[in-house]
Amino acid sequence: MSTNELSACILVAVCICAKDGVISEVEEQAMLRILREQYPDFSAELFESALTEFFDSNQQIEDYLALVDDKDLRRFTLSLSESSASADGLDIRENIALKKAYLIWGMKSNV
Repeated sequence: MSTNELSACILVAVCICAKDGVISEVEEQAMLRILREQYPDFSAELFESALTEFFDSNQQIEDYLALVDDKDLRRFTLSLSESSASADGLDIRENIALKKAYLIWGMKSNV
């Protein structure tokens, strides 16, 4: 997987986690753990870079979702997003964003 593809996954997950107004440390740690489990060579620098890109951007969830084309990568992204957003309790706004991602990507929702 390319760095750009992984960065796109992170941007989607961060966007969903931010829907409650904050990306908590618990959510960040959950995301990092999952990314390292799935991709052992994953670097924290890539994560920090994606966070910076997210906070410097005015893009919406639809823009981030458009960056992920591969179906397997979409499944991973949704799992990453759901697990991370749930790490500190899934807020209704995060849940709505997750459902929207499933809908836009035409995938069956687990939430």
